[in-house]
Amino acid sequence: MMRLLKIYMLLDAVSPNSYLTFNVHIAHIIGLVNAVYCSELLDIYNKARKKKKLDDAGYFIVNRDYIKSRTSIKLDEQYLCDASLSKVGLIKTSQNNPDKICFDVKQFLKIIAEEDSKVLDDISKKISLPKNKQDSKELKKEKLKISLKNAINRDNVKIAKALEDWIEVVFESKNMIVDTVIDFQNTLMKYCGSDVTKAVEIINIARLQTWTNCVWAIESYEKAQELLKKSRFNTNRASQKVANKDNLSDKEF
Repeated sequence: MMRLLKIYMLLDAVSPNSYLTFNVHIAHIIGLVNAVYCSELLDIYNKARKKKKLDDAGYFIVNRDYIKSRTSIKLDEQYLCDASLSKVGLIKTSQNNPDKICFDVKQFLKIIAEEDSKVLDDISKKISLPKNKQDSKELKKEKLKISLKNAINRDNVKIAKALEDWIEVVFESKNMIVDTVIDFQNTLMKYCGSDVTKAVEIINIARLQTWTNCVWAIESYEKAQELLKKSRFNTNRASQKVANKDNLSDKEF
């Protein structure tokens, strides 16, 4: 209990009310944009904690437009901050929702309190925006993947999760844009309606075959269903023949 009390006291010390004192220091370590972003996340975290809106793992939902209005950090820049800050364990984002964040306050306080210059230099190197083209390319890929997942309709959790798994696999080998995800979903829902099981099966076919075209997955699903029907029909016929033979052998003449 005392440990928690100390953490909450430190939270008050590094909250946006102490913005100038602590943000200048942290900015030298993680960069100005990341520092402003962390300051805002800390404020949101405090509000979520007080309103008991943190889940069991410490995650909370962020309103990206709200953060933009408060900090002027654009949506794509916020996602870059997430990717950058995750390198030193400050942030984790939910696989199911990139706007669901876990902000590690203890790690944040640890960085602020760190006095070893070598450790701080290492943090700065890890967290800094990439300077070479290869790293820049990787960040752009991550940014695109996030935008693809944001295009997923989340009315159904199982379908949304299957679509995320599909994106993770197909994205590595095929060109995908937001329209790809939207078109796939629209075609899927027109065909499946409210049948969640069928929708997930079709998505899984597309994932295994690394297809971006939902029509191909639907055609493959229909062929598989047709083969299954034929197999069941042949099995039924075989069992009927055996039954008739047995019946005939039991007849008295």
